[in-house]
Amino acid sequence: MNNLSKTAIALAVTLVTASAAHAAEFNANLELDSTYLNNNRGLSQSGRVEVNAVGKVGSNYFVAGRASLLAKKDGAAATDDMWVQLGSSTADLKLGRFEAADLFRLPRDVLVLYATGDGVSSVYRANVLRGRAGSEVFQAAGTVNLGSGLSFELGAIETRATVGTLPGAAYVAPKGLRPVLSYEQGPWLLRAGLESIKYNVGGKTRTGFGFTGSYNFSDFTLVGNAAANKDASGNKQTSYALIGDTKFGLGGGLIFGNTKLPAGSYKVTTAYAAYTFPLFDIKGATVTPAVSFSKAGGVNRSNDETGVRVRFNYNF
Repeated sequence: MNNLSKTAIALAVTLVTASAAHAAEFNANLELDSTYLNNNRGLSQSGRVEVNAVGKVGSNYFVAGRASLLAKKDGAAATDDMWVQLGSSTADLKLGRFEAADLFRLPRDVLVLYATGDGVSSVYRANVLRGRAGSEVFQAAGTVNLGSGLSFELGAIETRATVGTLPGAAYVAPKGLRPVLSYEQGPWLLRAGLESIKYNVGGKTRTGFGFTGSYNFSDFTLVGNAAANKDASGNKQTSYALIGDTKFGLGGGLIFGNTKLPAGSYKVTTAYAAYTFPLFDIKGATVTPAVSFSKAGGVNRSNDETGVRVRFNYNF
């Protein structure tokens, strides 16, 4: 068991024993994917059991924590979330392993393929500094609630891992700051943010931004995303997405990505859809069939991607 998993377990135990009146909550779920992919990849199967320990002590001023441990189908063990959060209803600080605010939301993303097999093409989602970047990482995020549905999050991260979907072999080990401004009121959810990225390997820099907005029409939610980034050499990436999601379990949309390099524009167009429905009316059990297709364009010479997936979920 790695040190991160040991730390997560220690946090879970601490949350359980910290206060009898605020004992930690435990839950678990199982996820199993059966997938078919083209290009001679055929059938595969993957899955995991996730065990979560969540606790919170205090009200006006609080300390909270979460540990999510994964037992995977291939026999490996891993940690998904492992964080501690402290603060008040006005402001808080989160430390550990987690995902910060999403600037390129993709509801029902059970299977989303990208025709990026050439190693150059990619789809930028303003998530290089979002988090869950690997075991050797420092991550922190401070959030201030400004009132009337408005909040500001400032994230900081440093890692030795290869993170993100940026072109060029030198773009590894990113670190930097990620400010995000969010507004959530009624049917509206709006977020805009920046990524100021510096790479420990090669010393290169890149600046990106992302925007996501959605409107809930009661039975249907429409989501729009836009993201772009640029480095000092003038290499650019832009991405757009339009997604629809329903309360009946059906969702999907279109994603467009363009990586502009001296050799030309490497384009990717992806479509995906998924439908979630109950399994035999068993509480907590669902089945989600999903499909995705991605096509290369411009000077992108990647093979087109096609796939089908069936996901089984059960919440214990």
